[in-house]
Amino acid sequence: MSYTPTNLGRFLVLVTLGSALAACGESDTGEPLSANWVYCDNIEAAAPSCDLPGFAVGDDGELRTKLDGCTSGSCHGGGPDSATTWMLDLSGTVENGLSELNHFADGSPFFLVDDIDPDCSQMLAEVSTRPVGAVRMPVTGGFWSTDEVDCFRKYLHDIN
Repeated sequence: MSYTPTNLGRFLVLVTLGSALAACGESDTGEPLSANWVYCDNIEAAAPSCDLPGFAVGDDGELRTKLDGCTSGSCHGGGPDSATTWMLDLSGTVENGLSELNHFADGSPFFLVDDIDPDCSQMLAEVSTRPVGAVRMPVTGGFWSTDEVDCFRKYLHDIN
């Protein structure tokens, strides 16, 4: 490349753009995606509480029944017809089945079960009345009540 004012200008633009692009790499500290804040910073979200039986670590019968609906059919139970990339294994305890999901982001930046901040769990958002970037679950209807969502929140807090 010969030295001309035009080539010098092109070179400076290239260096400037290269520096700007390098600044957008893994060290980017910009604001997280808004879905991180929808349930977590929801001022209406009270402290986890539960007045319903069957949603405690020692008594998870009702929660198991609710989650069994997620694993049946072609949703999250495995098998050749499963509609998603993640499966919920309830062959053991509910706690173990959910704990296995705390490393799975389901193709999004949000963990299905967030062991750092359970209120940020994608799974919680999807069964709540405020789904985050997804269809409210279960897609077949029979949505969870506010009390059931609160009890699920408490359960997630208890296991983490």
